[in-house]
Amino acid sequence: MTITIKSPDEIKIMREAGKILAKIMTALKSEIRVGRDLWDIEIKFLDYCRQYNVIPACKGYTAMGFLPPFPTGLCVSTNEESVHCFPSKGEIVKDGDLITIDTVISYKGLHVDAAFTVGAGNVKSSNIKFMNTAKKALLESVELVKEGVKVGVISNKIQTIVEAAGYSVLKDYAGHGIGKSMHELPEIPCYGKPTDGPVLERGMTICIETLVSEGKPTIKYVSDWETEMKDGKNFVQYEYTLLVKEKGYEILTDFEV
Repeated sequence: MTITIKSPDEIKIMREAGKILAKIMTALKSEIRVGRDLWDIEIKFLDYCRQYNVIPACKGYTAMGFLPPFPTGLCVSTNEESVHCFPSKGEIVKDGDLITIDTVISYKGLHVDAAFTVGAGNVKSSNIKFMNTAKKALLESVELVKEGVKVGVISNKIQTIVEAAGYSVLKDYAGHGIGKSMHELPEIPCYGKPTDGPVLERGMTICIETLVSEGKPTIKYVSDWETEMKDGKNFVQYEYTLLVKEKGYEILTDFEV
């Protein structure tokens, strides 16, 4: 797998796809409230995909054949649940829950990816601080994106902000390139030295993710796909798809995380 530079036509399609996903994520965010069945959020998402004529790319995804097909269009995590969890019928949002939604859509053969965490009902002040730290790590790392910057500069910014606040970043998963495939190079970890990784080039499309644990960064698998934090502490995630430009960036999935 190599790093791909997108053509003007591909960028146009990904820009359109990003606007669609931003609308969907904004709508899903407003659906999360105490008493809501998380399966209903999945159904809403699939309805939106039909409405906008996009493909829910996570549903049926097999990770190059290594795993059984992913069963849902959304990855949905609650509290200590971490990456690649899926909603099930009868899973009800409780007061104070932290709900994470991560998803990918495909549009005209190209992918975009986004994620957010939101608190339901009366959220503890400590959890608000936790979420705000992970958001800050995303927003401030995004500001560093431009042609000529090393991936490690972004990774180091995320790690520095998160660890300074007393939290930890997951090391088992990372941000990534995106385009014709859901996951492309380069890999963009949430940790590292500023000198690490390749240099960003104009026309690359990348996903920056902040994958943050309230406690230790160790995960455990509870199924072929689903994970949770081993120490039972909370997990949050925020993600944008971006276009690298000569003197900056464009957030393709631009919604309020």
